[in-house]
Amino acid sequence: MKRLAAGTSALALAALVVVAPARAQQRPPAPPAAGQDARPGMAVLDFDVGATIGQDPDDYQALRRGLASMTIGEIALNPAVRVVERAQLQQILQEQNLGREGRVEGNTIVQIGHLIGAKYMVTGTIYDVRGNFRIDARLFDAETGQILRTQRVSGRLDNVFDLVSQLAAALMHDANLPPLERRVQEEHQRQGTPPTQAVMAYSRAVLYADRGDASRAVEQYRAALTAFPNYTQARTDCNRLQQGACT
Repeated sequence: MKRLAAGTSALALAALVVVAPARAQQRPPAPPAAGQDARPGMAVLDFDVGATIGQDPDDYQALRRGLASMTIGEIALNPAVRVVERAQLQQILQEQNLGREGRVEGNTIVQIGHLIGAKYMVTGTIYDVRGNFRIDARLFDAETGQILRTQRVSGRLDNVFDLVSQLAAALMHDANLPPLERRVQEEHQRQGTPPTQAVMAYSRAVLYADRGDASRAVEQYRAALTAFPNYTQARTDCNRLQQGACT
């Protein structure tokens, strides 16, 4: 009996030796290091311009930048995501010579995502036929380059800010992010909706800033604030470009 008990104990010990490594391999991944932002990153590339009739060509070059920047601003209201600032994204594109005028091909999505640490990437195209406005957007998995979802919002150019808000909400949903907190939504509603005049001025400011014309950019930021004094994003971007210019 003693020999049998000893043999049983030896078998049990051997089983533990075999099972232990297997269990070790099933351990969950280590949590993020202290101080590291574990939220998924999302970046929005400047939109492309599709079929357009009605506005000055420069207006569309402004809108493709301005609307992308506004989409970033709307998504940034969600604390569950880490947005990549447009200035950082543009710097990476220029340094790595990726794309032209902010436009990139699908096979560079993964490369850009790796450089900026983004999990999601958004591209889009704007269309305008005499005020009938549309934005077609695609949400990419920036780690694989796979298109996760496509979104389309359409309406009148006169209500373009509402279209951006709709698009941002759809993108957050597609990225499995929680909806905006109620207090954030209420504060957003209290601030009101920038009219198209303010949106156009803001977009021109972004265009001029990209071209290195700070004085004209500040002029357009101020025009946006004159049209809509509660335009927080215009004020923030203006003061970031030139401190104290839009106090």
